Amino acid sequence: MLRIFLTVSVLFWNHLAAQNPVEEVIELCEWDDCLKSEVIIKDKNYDEAELESRQWVQTEVNVADIERALAIGLEKLFSYARCGNVAGTVVPLTAPWGVFGYLENGKIQQRFSVYLRIVPEVNNPPEPTDPTVTLQTEPRVWFYGRAFDTKVDDQQTEERVIQLLKDLEQDNRPFNSTFFSMSFFTTHGLMAMGFMKTG
Repeated sequence: MLRIFLTVSVLFWNHLAAQNPVEEVIELCEWDDCLKSEVIIKDKNYDEAELESRQWVQTEVNVADIERALAIGLEKLFSYARCGNVAGTVVPLTAPWGVFGYLENGKIQQRFSVYLRIVPEVNNPPEPTDPTVTLQTEPRVWFYGRAFDTKVDDQQTEERVIQLLKDLEQDNRPFNSTFFSMSFFTTHGLMAMGFMKTG
Protein backbone atom coordinates (compact mmCIF):
# COMPACT_ATOMS: atom_id res chain seq x y z
CA MET A 1 0.00 0.00 0.00
CA LEU A 2 2.86 2.37 0.79
CA ARG A 3 4.40 1.74 -2.64
CA ILE A 4 1.10 2.56 -4.35
CA PHE A 5 0.81 5.79 -2.36
CA LEU A 6 4.38 6.82 -3.13
CA THR A 7 4.04 5.98 -6.81
CA VAL A 8 0.85 7.98 -7.17
CA SER A 9 2.26 10.89 -5.16
CA VAL A 10 5.50 11.15 -7.10
CA LEU A 11 4.17 10.45 -10.56
CA PHE A 12 0.96 12.41 -10.50
CA TRP A 13 1.46 15.43 -8.27
CA ASN A 14 5.09 16.18 -7.53
CA HIS A 15 7.11 18.45 -9.79
CA LEU A 16 10.55 17.16 -10.64
CA ALA A 17 13.70 19.23 -10.96
CA ALA A 18 14.87 17.64 -14.22
CA GLN A 19 15.83 20.03 -17.02
CA ASN A 20 13.93 18.50 -19.96
CA PRO A 21 11.31 15.83 -20.78
CA VAL A 22 13.87 13.12 -21.56
CA GLU A 23 15.62 13.65 -18.22
CA GLU A 24 12.26 13.62 -16.40
CA VAL A 25 11.20 10.33 -18.00
CA ILE A 26 14.58 8.73 -17.30
CA GLU A 27 14.55 10.00 -13.71
CA LEU A 28 11.04 8.68 -13.08
CA CYS A 29 11.80 5.34 -14.67
CA GLU A 30 15.06 4.84 -12.84
CA TRP A 31 13.15 5.47 -9.60
CA ASP A 32 10.59 2.87 -10.66
CA ASP A 33 13.06 0.45 -12.35
CA CYS A 34 11.28 0.65 -15.70
CA LEU A 35 13.90 2.06 -18.05
CA LYS A 36 17.60 1.82 -18.68
CA SER A 37 18.79 4.43 -21.12
CA GLU A 38 21.96 3.25 -22.82
CA VAL A 39 22.41 5.77 -25.64
CA ILE A 40 21.01 9.27 -26.06
CA ILE A 41 21.11 10.47 -29.67
CA LYS A 42 21.05 14.19 -28.91
CA ASP A 43 21.45 15.55 -32.41
CA LYS A 44 18.34 13.66 -33.57
CA ASN A 45 16.27 14.45 -30.45
CA TYR A 46 15.35 10.85 -29.77
CA ASP A 47 16.94 8.22 -27.62
CA GLU A 48 17.76 4.54 -27.95
CA ALA A 49 16.73 2.86 -24.73
CA GLU A 50 16.55 -0.64 -23.31
CA LEU A 51 13.33 -1.39 -21.45
CA GLU A 52 13.44 -3.81 -18.54
CA SER A 53 11.46 -7.04 -18.57
CA ARG A 54 8.05 -6.20 -17.15
CA GLN A 55 4.49 -7.42 -16.77
CA TRP A 56 1.29 -5.55 -17.36
CA VAL A 57 -2.46 -5.94 -17.78
CA GLN A 58 -3.88 -5.06 -21.17
CA THR A 59 -7.12 -4.72 -23.13
CA GLU A 60 -7.95 -4.12 -26.79
CA VAL A 61 -10.07 -1.09 -27.70
CA ASN A 62 -11.45 -0.22 -31.13
CA VAL A 63 -12.20 3.51 -31.23
CA ALA A 64 -11.29 6.52 -33.34
CA ASP A 65 -8.77 8.21 -31.04
CA ILE A 66 -6.22 7.61 -28.29
CA GLU A 67 -8.02 9.69 -25.66
CA ARG A 68 -11.21 7.61 -25.90
CA ALA A 69 -9.18 4.40 -26.05
CA LEU A 70 -7.47 5.32 -22.78
CA ALA A 71 -10.75 6.24 -21.07
CA ILE A 72 -12.41 2.95 -22.00
CA GLY A 73 -9.34 0.77 -21.52
CA LEU A 74 -8.20 2.17 -18.18
CA GLU A 75 -11.68 1.70 -16.71
CA LYS A 76 -11.44 -2.02 -17.51
CA LEU A 77 -7.89 -2.28 -16.18
CA PHE A 78 -8.72 -0.53 -12.92
CA SER A 79 -11.69 -2.87 -12.55
CA TYR A 80 -9.28 -5.81 -12.83
CA ALA A 81 -7.04 -4.25 -10.19
CA ARG A 82 -10.00 -3.68 -7.84
CA CYS A 83 -10.87 -7.34 -7.32
CA GLY A 84 -12.01 -8.02 -10.91
CA ASN A 85 -9.85 -11.13 -11.00
CA VAL A 86 -10.18 -14.81 -10.10
CA ALA A 87 -8.55 -14.24 -6.70
CA GLY A 88 -10.97 -11.43 -5.83
CA THR A 89 -8.05 -9.36 -4.57
CA VAL A 90 -6.45 -5.97 -5.18
CA VAL A 91 -3.60 -6.04 -7.71
CA PRO A 92 -1.20 -3.09 -7.29
CA LEU A 93 -0.51 -1.18 -10.50
CA THR A 94 2.02 1.52 -11.28
CA ALA A 95 2.81 4.15 -13.91
CA PRO A 96 3.42 4.40 -16.75
CA TRP A 97 0.13 3.63 -18.42
CA GLY A 98 -0.41 3.87 -22.14
CA VAL A 99 -1.29 2.40 -25.50
CA PHE A 100 0.16 0.38 -28.30
CA GLY A 101 -1.16 1.88 -31.52
CA TYR A 102 -1.13 0.28 -34.94
CA LEU A 103 -0.07 1.85 -38.22
CA GLU A 104 -0.99 1.08 -41.79
CA ASN A 105 0.32 3.11 -44.74
CA GLY A 106 1.57 5.75 -42.32
CA LYS A 107 -1.84 6.22 -40.67
CA ILE A 108 -2.86 5.38 -37.11
CA GLN A 109 -5.59 2.74 -37.15
CA GLN A 110 -8.70 2.78 -34.96
CA ARG A 111 -7.35 -0.09 -32.83
CA PHE A 112 -5.35 0.27 -29.63
CA SER A 113 -4.02 -1.95 -26.86
CA VAL A 114 -4.32 -0.06 -23.57
CA TYR A 115 -2.01 -1.20 -20.77
CA LEU A 116 -1.10 -0.57 -17.14
CA ARG A 117 1.99 -1.94 -15.45
CA ILE A 118 1.75 -4.38 -12.56
CA VAL A 119 4.29 -3.66 -9.81
CA PRO A 120 7.39 -5.90 -10.06
CA GLU A 121 6.80 -7.38 -6.59
CA VAL A 122 3.71 -9.25 -7.86
CA ASN A 123 5.18 -12.50 -9.20
CA ASN A 124 1.99 -14.33 -10.13
CA PRO A 125 -0.86 -11.89 -10.79
CA PRO A 126 -4.33 -13.49 -10.79
CA GLU A 127 -6.13 -14.00 -14.08
CA PRO A 128 -8.77 -11.43 -15.05
CA THR A 129 -12.45 -12.34 -14.91
CA ASP A 130 -13.14 -10.09 -17.93
CA PRO A 131 -12.27 -12.10 -21.08
CA THR A 132 -11.25 -8.87 -22.88
CA VAL A 133 -8.47 -8.22 -20.33
CA THR A 134 -5.22 -10.19 -20.53
CA LEU A 135 -1.95 -10.45 -18.63
CA GLN A 136 1.23 -9.79 -20.62
CA THR A 137 4.92 -10.27 -19.95
CA GLU A 138 7.67 -8.86 -22.13
CA PRO A 139 11.40 -9.57 -22.08
CA ARG A 140 13.97 -6.79 -22.24
CA VAL A 141 13.54 -4.91 -25.51
CA TRP A 142 15.09 -1.90 -27.21
CA PHE A 143 13.08 1.12 -28.34
CA TYR A 144 13.76 4.33 -30.20
CA GLY A 145 11.85 6.95 -28.27
CA ARG A 146 11.11 10.63 -27.84
CA ALA A 147 9.82 12.33 -24.68
CA PHE A 148 7.45 15.30 -24.29
CA ASP A 149 6.21 17.35 -21.35
CA THR A 150 3.18 19.18 -22.73
CA LYS A 151 -0.38 17.96 -23.24
CA VAL A 152 -1.62 17.87 -26.83
CA ASP A 153 -4.77 16.81 -28.65
CA ASP A 154 -5.13 13.67 -30.74
CA GLN A 155 -4.19 15.36 -34.02
CA GLN A 156 -0.96 16.69 -32.50
CA THR A 157 -0.26 13.28 -30.97
CA GLU A 158 -0.60 11.65 -34.39
CA GLU A 159 1.72 14.29 -35.86
CA ARG A 160 4.32 13.43 -33.20
CA VAL A 161 4.11 9.72 -33.98
CA ILE A 162 4.42 10.27 -37.74
CA GLN A 163 7.33 12.69 -37.28
CA LEU A 164 9.25 10.17 -35.18
CA LEU A 165 8.49 7.49 -37.77
CA LYS A 166 9.86 9.72 -40.55
CA ASP A 167 12.95 10.67 -38.52
CA LEU A 168 13.79 7.01 -37.90
CA GLU A 169 13.25 6.12 -41.57
CA GLN A 170 15.43 9.04 -42.68
CA ASP A 171 18.21 7.88 -40.36
CA ASN A 172 17.88 4.27 -41.61
CA ARG A 173 17.22 2.96 -38.11
CA PRO A 174 16.09 -0.69 -37.91
CA PHE A 175 12.63 -0.62 -36.30
CA ASN A 176 9.17 -2.16 -36.48
CA SER A 177 6.96 0.43 -38.19
CA THR A 178 3.68 -1.46 -37.81
CA PHE A 179 3.06 -0.35 -34.22
CA PHE A 180 4.17 2.29 -31.73
CA SER A 181 4.14 2.58 -27.96
CA MET A 182 2.96 5.62 -26.03
CA SER A 183 3.57 5.81 -22.27
CA PHE A 184 2.14 8.44 -19.93
CA PHE A 185 3.91 9.29 -16.66
CA THR A 186 1.76 12.17 -15.35
CA THR A 187 -1.61 13.71 -16.09
CA HIS A 188 0.18 16.96 -17.02
CA GLY A 189 1.60 15.73 -20.32
CA LEU A 190 4.86 14.01 -19.40
CA MET A 191 4.98 11.13 -21.84
CA ALA A 192 7.22 9.13 -24.15
CA MET A 193 6.53 7.46 -27.47
CA GLY A 194 8.60 5.03 -29.41
CA PHE A 195 9.09 2.26 -31.94
CA MET A 196 10.64 -1.10 -31.16
CA LYS A 197 14.17 -1.57 -32.46
CA THR A 198 14.76 -4.63 -34.66
CA GLY A 199 17.86 -6.48 -35.79
